[in-house]
Amino acid sequence: MDNIKISALGGLDENGRDCYVIEINNDLFVVEAGSSLPDKTIPGVDFLLPNAEYIIQNRNRLKAYIITHGHDESMSGLKYFYNRAPAPVYCTETTRKCMLGQANILKVKTNFDFHIVEPSSSVTIANHVIHFFQTCHSVAQSMGVAFETNRGNIVYTSDFIVDYSLNESGYIFDIPTLGKISEKPTLILLSPSKGADRSGYCAPKHRIVYLIEKYFKDTQQRIFISSFWQNLFRIRGILILCKKYHKKVYFYDEYTAKVMNFLSNNDDLMVGLEVVNKEDLLRVKEQDLVILILGHGSEIYENIGKLAARSNEDKRIVIGPKDIFISAALPTATQEVVATRSLDSLYRTGCEVVWLNHKVLFPMHAHLDDLKVFLSLLKPKFYLPVRGSFVNLMSNAKLALSMGIGLNHSNVFILDNGMQLIFDEGTRPHMVSNETNNINISPVLVDGTGISKVGSDVIEERRELGFDGAVVVAATISIKEKKIIAGPDCQMRGFVFVKEAEPLLKSISNIFVEEVNNALTTSPKFETSKVENVIRERAKRFIRRENGREPMILPIIIEV
Repeated sequence: MDNIKISALGGLDENGRDCYVIEINNDLFVVEAGSSLPDKTIPGVDFLLPNAEYIIQNRNRLKAYIITHGHDESMSGLKYFYNRAPAPVYCTETTRKCMLGQANILKVKTNFDFHIVEPSSSVTIANHVIHFFQTCHSVAQSMGVAFETNRGNIVYTSDFIVDYSLNESGYIFDIPTLGKISEKPTLILLSPSKGADRSGYCAPKHRIVYLIEKYFKDTQQRIFISSFWQNLFRIRGILILCKKYHKKVYFYDEYTAKVMNFLSNNDDLMVGLEVVNKEDLLRVKEQDLVILILGHGSEIYENIGKLAARSNEDKRIVIGPKDIFISAALPTATQEVVATRSLDSLYRTGCEVVWLNHKVLFPMHAHLDDLKVFLSLLKPKFYLPVRGSFVNLMSNAKLALSMGIGLNHSNVFILDNGMQLIFDEGTRPHMVSNETNNINISPVLVDGTGISKVGSDVIEERRELGFDGAVVVAATISIKEKKIIAGPDCQMRGFVFVKEAEPLLKSISNIFVEEVNNALTTSPKFETSKVENVIRERAKRFIRRENGREPMILPIIIEV
C-alpha cells in the first residue's frame, strides 16, 4: 500500500497563505503556494508567505507544484522561494498569465518551468496519475486536483461554488469529470472552509450584474466602480454591462491600465468595449462614462480615499454630487477599517454611494450546500477541512458529520499548520504533531516587492515605534582626543508632548554624555556598539521610571 503524508505549511486557521504538501511514497507534491495580507499587528509588512524550509530541505523529492487558480492566496508566494526549490509548475493558461502578470506589476523576475494543463484533464507525473477537474470560481479556469493512489484518490477541491447556469467556458463547474473521478474510491477529501459558516448555496448572490444593472440602464450620472483586479468574474460582469448599455470606459490609473492590458490578452473581455484614452477623457459626456478602479489589498481603498480628498494624481478626475460610486471591492477582515474610512470619505463628497457589502454580494466561496455536493458525490473515507480560520474549519467538519455518509469523529480531521496526517502500514491514519516532526511553519514576512525579508525583531521595533515613538540621541567623538566634539543632539518623535520634552531631553543627553566619557577615559579600547547598548538600556530604564513609556531608543555615536 502507498505510504501517504498530508500536511499544510499555511492555510489552516488563517485566511490565505495556502500551501499543502502531499507525499506519496518518496515523491513530494506541493499544492498551492500563496500569500496572505497582514493585519494591523504586523506594521510595514506587505505579504505573509508560507515557510518553504520543509520544501527546500526535501527538494530532491519534489516532483511538481500544482497551482489551482490565479489568486494571491494560491499562487503569489511561489516566486519568492522557487529558485531554492525549482520544479515543474502545473497550472492552467489563465493561472500562468495571472502569475506572470502579478510578477510584472510587482517587478519581480520569475523563471517558472510552466506545464500548462486544461482545467479538466489528466497527466502522469513521476508515475503518479493526477486528474484535474474544472470548478467555478471568481477567476477563470480554476480547477481541483485528484491524486490516484492504491488506497483511493486524494481529492483537493480548491475554491469553488456550484453554479450550473454559467455558460462561459472559463467558469463551468465540470460535474461530468468529477463524476468519473468518483467512480474510484476517494481516500480523503480536502475541501475549503471560508464559506462554511453560511447556509444554502453561494449562487446566485455572487453575480454583480443583477445588483448594478439598474445604474447602467437608468442613470444619467457618471459612474465610478471599484473591484479587486483578481476577481475576473466580477470585472467581466462590469464590462458586460458597459457593452450592453454602450458605456465608454476609462481606466482610472496606470495600475488599472496595466491590469486591463493583461486581461485583454486573456479572453474576450475587451472585445467590443470602447476604451477612452487620456486625451479624450474630458470630451466624453458624463452620462456615457464609466471610470474603472482596480487595485490590490488595502491599496484600492487608499486610492479611493485620495480620490474623495481630491489628492489623486490625475486632477482632471474630481468626484462630486453629480457622480455615483459603486464599491464592488469587498474587504476582507483585515481591510475593514481602511475600507470603511474610504467609504466615509466618499459620502463627504456628496456623490451617491452604492456599497455592495457581504450581505448582498457574496464572495465566490463554497457555502454549506456547495460543500455537500462534493461530500455526497465522492463519499470520502476521510475528510480534511482546509482553507479558513478555525471557526470555519469546525463548521465544515460539523457538516461532514451530519451528512450520514459514514463520516464521524474518528475520520474527520482538523489539523494545524505543520501537523502531518499519515497513512502507512495500518488501515487508519494517524496524526503527528508539529512538536514531533518539527516543521518550521512561522510565516515569512515580506515588505516592498519581497526583495528583502522582514524578521520578527524588525516587526517588534515597528510596534514600539507605533505605540511609544522614538528617541534619537547622537554625537560625534574624537578617539584621539578622547572627548565629544559635537553634540549630543537629542530628538523625540511620537513620544511626549513638545512642552513636556525639555526635562527628558536634558536627562537623556546627560546619560549619553556620561556613558561616552566613561568609556573614552576608562576603557583601553572604545567599542561603539557596546557603549550604544549601555546608553540604550540606561535611557530605557530612566524613561520607564519617569512616565511608564517604552519608546525605541536610538543612540548614534560617530567617530572621527
